[in-house]
Amino acid sequence: MIDDRFRVFVEQLRNGHIQEIDEVFSTEFLDLNERDLSFKNPVTVKGQIYLAEEMLILHLTIHAVATIPCAICNGPADVEINVNGFYHAVPLEEIKGAIYDFREILRETILLEVPILAECHQGKCPQRKTLEKYLKNEGAPGAKEDEEGYRPFAGLDFDFKDK
Repeated sequence: MIDDRFRVFVEQLRNGHIQEIDEVFSTEFLDLNERDLSFKNPVTVKGQIYLAEEMLILHLTIHAVATIPCAICNGPADVEINVNGFYHAVPLEEIKGAIYDFREILRETILLEVPILAECHQGKCPQRKTLEKYLKNEGAPGAKEDEEGYRPFAGLDFDFKDK
């Protein structure tokens, strides 16, 4: 299905015209088939699209909510994706038929902002207390030694001067 809200008609932007974007898109355009990543809420996009010499410029603010597994309990963790002041320039010579579809660049931008790790309950996973004894404690005695690791040659003095 073609959604014209993703389409930019370049000819309509000639002579300094600006296309205002204020849309709420269904997450179907993200085309995700991932077990550990989903988007339940619609994606909000606001901004402007205009021409600057021989370039099509997209200036957007993007908001989405991704759900990924919690790094502590493996339950669902909602992560807000906010991209403010996103700029993308496309040379007009690369736009075929004078119609540009920004769906793919929007998809890529959102997916690149999804963090690798997140924690549920806004970073306060209830399981953290249970697992705390297994996590590294920076203030514990010997923590600094563990960080450096075993260094078997630390006491040797090498002299590499020509003799």
